[in-house]
Amino acid sequence: MKRDPRLRKERRVEFLGEQDGGVERELKSNLRFIFQRHQQVETAYLARVGFAPQSRTSVALCLVPKSAESRAIIDDVNVAFSEMFSEESDLDILFLTGEQEIDLQRVCEPFFQSPPKP
Repeated sequence: MKRDPRLRKERRVEFLGEQDGGVERELKSNLRFIFQRHQQVETAYLARVGFAPQSRTSVALCLVPKSAESRAIIDDVNVAFSEMFSEESDLDILFLTGEQEIDLQRVCEPFFQSPPKP
């Protein structure tokens, strides 16, 4: 079942580490295919994040887009995630600023990087 994404604005994001395991590696593999097809994502990470001191941690797909955020990417990620996880599971999608990516790289390796242009 397809979920309806909700836009959420957070003032602070804390990057806690990479989210990795068997099912996460399968998700990453499916997402790589989507990013290769769209060619609008420069780099992608799957990370554990916190949004506020009192909030529980969550898993976020952190993207560095080549251009503006793309609704098509969000929709395709949503479908891939929904096919693998129950309706109770959530995946936040963050479009990173340059500063956020530097912070994230301290605790997490990317699982996707677009090939360099020839």
